[in-house]
Amino acid sequence: MKKPHIAIEIPEYFPKEFDNLILDEITHEKLELDFQRSEPKMFAALEWVIPGLIATYIFKPYFESFLKEAGKDHYQILKKKMNTLLAKAKGMHVRKVTASESTKKLDKTNSQTGAISIFLETKQGYLIKLLYDNNLDLSVWQQATNQMFDLMEMHYEDNDNDPISKYLNQISEQKIGKEIFAIIDPETKNWTLIHNLGQYIKENRNNNKDDKNN
Repeated sequence: MKKPHIAIEIPEYFPKEFDNLILDEITHEKLELDFQRSEPKMFAALEWVIPGLIATYIFKPYFESFLKEAGKDHYQILKKKMNTLLAKAKGMHVRKVTASESTKKLDKTNSQTGAISIFLETKQGYLIKLLYDNNLDLSVWQQATNQMFDLMEMHYEDNDNDPISKYLNQISEQKIGKEIFAIIDPETKNWTLIHNLGQYIKENRNNNKDDKNN
């Protein structure tokens, strides 16, 4: 099945006016947009990998073909649209629930929002999932997202000397899945790319324990 340029999924119970919020300005005669509403799902997966209520996927064909045809004006519109969705998501209170057999996997140290996820596909086919910490301000979310979109533009224009390509080249020899996680560093407000999520969660838990003990 051919990949769309962009795919967006939201819950079925969102009000109908939310459709216009998403589709307004972003639609284009040459843009292949897969927009769907879905029923709530139960997941038997680690909560860090579960998509947010608003899940947006920007696939490789968008960067490789659509941008060349439609121009970068649409890219600026897309960035603004993501910032609008982030603003909506920031005010949502999401109760995290996984399938009953995996409730023990709920991580109390995980402050990343369950309201929104943005996925960006690299040239090599990796999906970078952007995670948003509820402890950070909306302005930080938005500035970091603009930064990541600039990095992705550089990734598709540069000759493998961009920061994303350099990171992926470093991990290419390791046996990992096709999903990379991007987390905003609370101090620098820049993105940290993570491919070993289990190790990151373990270190995060240990750091929280150390903070409590001090």
